[in-house]
Amino acid sequence: MATNSTTSSTFENKTSDKSSKNKEELLNEILTCGICLSRMSSPCCLPCAHAFCRTCIINYAENNNNVNTPTEINYIRCPYCKFQLNFSSLKYLESILIINPTLRQLCEVLETSNLNSNQTNGTYNARCHTCCSLEMLKVCKHCYFMLCDKCRRIHLLDVHRESKIQLDILDTRLRLINEKRLQMDKITEEYDKMRQYIKISSKKLIHTIEQQCNQALERLDEQQNFNDETFWIGNGFDNGEKLDFFISLLDIGKNKLSRKNITDRDLMELYDNLQTIPDVNEKLIESMNFKELSLIVDDTFLKKPFIRVYDKDLSTMTKDISEKLTTDNEQTNCIKT
Repeated sequence: MATNSTTSSTFENKTSDKSSKNKEELLNEILTCGICLSRMSSPCCLPCAHAFCRTCIINYAENNNNVNTPTEINYIRCPYCKFQLNFSSLKYLESILIINPTLRQLCEVLETSNLNSNQTNGTYNARCHTCCSLEMLKVCKHCYFMLCDKCRRIHLLDVHRESKIQLDILDTRLRLINEKRLQMDKITEEYDKMRQYIKISSKKLIHTIEQQCNQALERLDEQQNFNDETFWIGNGFDNGEKLDFFISLLDIGKNKLSRKNITDRDLMELYDNLQTIPDVNEKLIESMNFKELSLIVDDTFLKKPFIRVYDKDLSTMTKDISEKLTTDNEQTNCIKT
């Protein structure tokens, strides 16, 4: 049983070693530059996502384009997929070639793993992204760089300090905004009160004008009725239709009497109609007096604002008060009839 257990353990170790070796070979193949066929150094990705050494891409561009002669466009093709990358100058190409930190860390880890392959604990060291020292690294969840413990602590302290500064700035800005918001809310309440007062004042003004209008019309109607009663009762004709009839009878009678040949019948009809004329007291008619009225309308009300809203400023208030006093001291324009 011991022999079988030892054999099984040995087989598992060989299988694990073989699997680990295959993974390492696959990783080596992935991290091989397609131009220099060596492990990538400062790997940069093209827009097609294929990565090469930064130096290899620049040399490749120099060899395939006459960069010393200014042209409208230069280009290189990806050695894998033939994707064409256009660039105006070599300087522009260098500016867009950004080193991929993940691939660079993988290359460094793979390089370090070969040096530490004899370690029994299975741990590997790599170069810190900040201090470049070969130590055990941890991935920072803030920037996703592989850092040593010392650099990681310093980095977290910087992040903590920067976060505190940002929080202080945010607190100051929010406090200022809240103060202004309280001021705005207070002014909004004053505006609401002004709106309510304007509506109430306008309704009072409209009600007052309507009352004055109705009173003036009632006064006119009363005087009109008084004049009508005085006239119709005093002249004896009672109504306008009866008066119009006798006015027309007067015209017809004058025409008939002015004729040379008037018939007896027409003459008798005219006489009979004239007998129906009511008794009229001429002295009473002459003594009739009608009441006259005068109308006065304040025209200045239409020319000056009843409601004024102005900026709450001393100079503006002084100017408005001065204008009001001047307007009040002017003589009121009236319409008289």
